[in-house]
Amino acid sequence: MLLAGIDRDRRGTVYELFILLVSVLSIVNTAILAISWMAGFGGPASEVVFAIDAMISPIFLADFLYRLLRADSKRAYVVRRFGWADLLAVVPILRVFGVVRVVRVIQVYRLEPPGRLVTEFRASRALATFLVTLFLVIVVTEVAGATIYFAESGVEGSNIASASDAIWWALVTITTVGYGDRYPVSNEGRAIGVVLLFAGIALFSVLTGFIANLFLAPRRRLRIADREASDVEASIDAVRGLVAEQEASAAAIRDRLDELDRLIARREPPT
Repeated sequence: MLLAGIDRDRRGTVYELFILLVSVLSIVNTAILAISWMAGFGGPASEVVFAIDAMISPIFLADFLYRLLRADSKRAYVVRRFGWADLLAVVPILRVFGVVRVVRVIQVYRLEPPGRLVTEFRASRALATFLVTLFLVIVVTEVAGATIYFAESGVEGSNIASASDAIWWALVTITTVGYGDRYPVSNEGRAIGVVLLFAGIALFSVLTGFIANLFLAPRRRLRIADREASDVEASIDAVRGLVAEQEASAAAIRDRLDELDRLIARREPPT
């Protein structure tokens, strides 16, 4: 009964995979922050992790509102189907409640036939590519921001002096924009920048291709529809031609039969 209710809240394999990945990332971030603060060595990297974790909160809020609005029974979703855990997980310090979402999605998917999941992924390849790439952008931005802030912290002449500076530099670099207002000065920081540049080229090439496909797909579908319509018209014309040929053949046969009847009538002796 419980799994059946949870299954009604499921909004597509691809979407659920994205939410699952973001939830796991947030739970890992929460664990990292808890361990670092309890051990007393919270530093630049922890600040970036906390900032990224706070930045992805709107994703969880939008997910909760989406499920709430689409639920067949809002009260049942909030009370019996762990909607309250989704709501609490919006708050960064309460992100541990996201474990409920992770567990229930895994349980539902374990009951799904593998063939159905593969079919759904194939049918939504473009959306899956976009959402997975978006998730990777978040992960790469977090890792690059945390490592660059750690590498540049305390270095003479460094201009990456806060978590916001580190995240800004990571986003500007991963998009290959490169404003130049923030840049690494240490060898370690430059090495991180090189890796981030190549990662950004790969990730945003995929995003650019997805966006281009959104604009080109309607035209492509229109061309296919026109071609199919043209093929249908050609088929109709061909059938009409065959019908005309058959009618002409039938008329010729009828004329021949009439001629034979006349010949037979002439040869019959009078009674």
